[in-house]
Amino acid sequence: MVRHLTSVQREVLETLVNLYKEKGRMIKSKEVASILGKDEGTVRNIIMWLKSMGLVESRTGPAGGYVPTLKAYEALGTTTMIPTITGYGVVVVRKPEGELKLSAIQLEILGLFSMENAKAVVRVTGNLFAVSEGDKVRIESIPHKRLVIEGYVEKKDIHAGEMMVAIQRLVVIPDEKVSSIATKKLITIPEDASLREAASILYKHGIRGAPVTASNGKVIGFITTTDVAMVVANNEDLDSPISEYMRRNVFVIGENESIIEAMRLMDFHGVGRLVVIDNKGNPIGIITRTDILRFILAL
Repeated sequence: MVRHLTSVQREVLETLVNLYKEKGRMIKSKEVASILGKDEGTVRNIIMWLKSMGLVESRTGPAGGYVPTLKAYEALGTTTMIPTITGYGVVVVRKPEGELKLSAIQLEILGLFSMENAKAVVRVTGNLFAVSEGDKVRIESIPHKRLVIEGYVEKKDIHAGEMMVAIQRLVVIPDEKVSSIATKKLITIPEDASLREAASILYKHGIRGAPVTASNGKVIGFITTTDVAMVVANNEDLDSPISEYMRRNVFVIGENESIIEAMRLMDFHGVGRLVVIDNKGNPIGIITRTDILRFILAL
């Protein structure tokens, strides 16, 4: 549960959310400061506090900045959870000249259990005139993307603001906690271990990577078989401390978060695994893309 936000913190978070909804990209602290008429350093400090609470994520570099997380929408209340494309979800129509986005305000699925192909009748707002029969379509619920429908436009009704989509693929992702499918037997490697010892542990347990922990049990890094292979390929010393080669940017997720949030984090950071931590920040497991795929396929 997110702690109560002060008026200033809420003001900064709301501005960040609104800018992100409007621009659809990473937001700079100076943009928030400009709108609020505040010092950029002050705004940056507030955003870093929001980040520590899991309400904001950041990326460095020229194209970097800040984006609100799902927790940010929850912290602000349901009235702010609706992105710029309001309503039930987003309808993405693939056109030769690029993607066209519409807002889905009502959805009904027909013939799901019949012998005929299932259809989705979706009422939209936006430029329906630009949609043509046969266009490929993807419908996503927002903000969680729990429901995804893919197909093509079979017909449209301009006056009713509706289109009928022939469903080719339908995916519903359950609201399951990370802790229910994460690997509980977490293999960790102490920071004072050598690369040779780390390689032996990874090989013994048949895993591709493991968190590196300090003496207090906290995660301080991550080492993979690729990291070890690079050392071997460069003829470097395998008896060097693991701390010299481990990846220090470790991506974690709370045990009570949903697998939908895990998928979003993996996609955002471009990684295939997350270390699962308890409410004290201690590592208790690991969840991978494979774990999530197996769970969904088993349904």
